[in-house]
Amino acid sequence: MYCKTFEELSKDELYALAKLRQQVFIVEQKSIYTDLDDYDQTAIHYLDFDQSGKLTVYARYRQDESANQVKIERVVLDKNARGKGQGKRLMNMMLNDISANFPETTIVLSSQLEVCQFYSSLNFKTQGEPYDDGGIAHIRMYYQR
Repeated sequence: MYCKTFEELSKDELYALAKLRQQVFIVEQKSIYTDLDDYDQTAIHYLDFDQSGKLTVYARYRQDESANQVKIERVVLDKNARGKGQGKRLMNMMLNDISANFPETTIVLSSQLEVCQFYSSLNFKTQGEPYDDGGIAHIRMYYQR
C-alpha cells in the first residue's frame, strides 16, 4: 500500500481509482452522485493493488483549512478484498500519516451507517444525526486521539 499526491498518480492509477469508486459506490450500492468532485486534486491518495495489478483498496484524505480538519473520504474496497483486514490496515496507515502531518487537526469522515461499527473500532465517535448522502444513510464521525 502506498500514497501519492494527485500530481504523482499515473494515468493508469487515476483510471483505476475512478473505476473502483464507480463500481462500488455507483453500480454496487446504486448511489447516484457526483463522484468526481474537484477534491482529488488536493487530496492524498492511498492505493493497494493485488498480485494481478487490480486496484483493490483505495481512500483519500484532504485538509479542510477553513474548518481546521482533515477529511477522510472515498474509503472503498473491492468486493474480493473485504473481510481480510485490508480496510483496517488502510485506515491505520492513513491515521498514522495524518497524525504525523497534522497533529493538532481534527480528523473526520462521513460513514455509511452499515460500516459505522468498523470506524468505531478504530476510535471514531459519531457526531450528530444520520443523513442521506446519495440515497445511503451516513453519519459524521470524528477521530478521538
